[in-house]
Amino acid sequence: MRTIITTALIITSIAAMAQTERTDTLMISQRPSRAVITESPDGLKVTVITNNGDTTTESVYLQPYSPDSQVKSKQSTNTGTATTLSDGVLGVKVKNRHWGIISGGLGIGLVNASGQPSGLGLQWGKSFEISWLNALAMRYSNRWLSVSLGLGLDWRNYKITTSGHRLCPNGEGGIGIAPYPDGTHHGASRIKVFSLGIPLLYTQKIPSTTLSVTLGGILNFNTHASLKTWYTNPNGNHTEEYAEDFHHRRVTADLFGSLNFFKGNGIYVRYSPQTVLQGHNSPQFKPLSVGLILFL
Repeated sequence: MRTIITTALIITSIAAMAQTERTDTLMISQRPSRAVITESPDGLKVTVITNNGDTTTESVYLQPYSPDSQVKSKQSTNTGTATTLSDGVLGVKVKNRHWGIISGGLGIGLVNASGQPSGLGLQWGKSFEISWLNALAMRYSNRWLSVSLGLGLDWRNYKITTSGHRLCPNGEGGIGIAPYPDGTHHGASRIKVFSLGIPLLYTQKIPSTTLSVTLGGILNFNTHASLKTWYTNPNGNHTEEYAEDFHHRRVTADLFGSLNFFKGNGIYVRYSPQTVLQGHNSPQFKPLSVGLILFL
């Protein structure tokens, strides 16, 4: 049988605050159904009502105040809503639920030209991605999960350094390959794509650990792409070839997942089921990125 001593603790605290003589347990109620505490200038009254089957028992404790005592009271209502600024996050907290404006998700990784034609030569170890997943985002979170919708930035760089050919415009609005000019020292070629992204992400915390998992999708608007090749000509001069007039895919979607070890820092995987280049006899490949993610 549960013994409820909440009322006794309240009375003990009041007596201690008044700095009276040593307190003692004044009331113990078994299975109370209701307790009413009433305070007036004359004193404190505690009424405990207990149901015992068909009968009801009412226990009353009176604590009179001295004639020269002063009674002060304060009543307030807390809706659990507060505006907070912590860890660089501005938001509104409603009890255990929190709406916030956030910035984070800095990522750096290697990007693989998945599915590229044999002999194209784009190298995973030389190609990289830099991203700011949530440059600015709105996030809802509670104790165990969060959902965010934001705006982010992404730079992907696909590179060739070891093949015997370079990338160049193919004259049809796309990209092709061609040998380096005679007498030159081979250099490198790269395709760079810049994107504005709209990430929708869900994060689930793992209880009793610092781990969390983030999954979601990113809608990319690929606003700029460029092609650059550099090498040393027969005279020993550094030479660069640059082009932007080729067709890349303007809108793509990525699948994103990360395992976060501590406070949003972890490893991520990002994959697009759509090709980077679009038609015009360009080689077709899809980006697959793996790297580190910070402050997600």
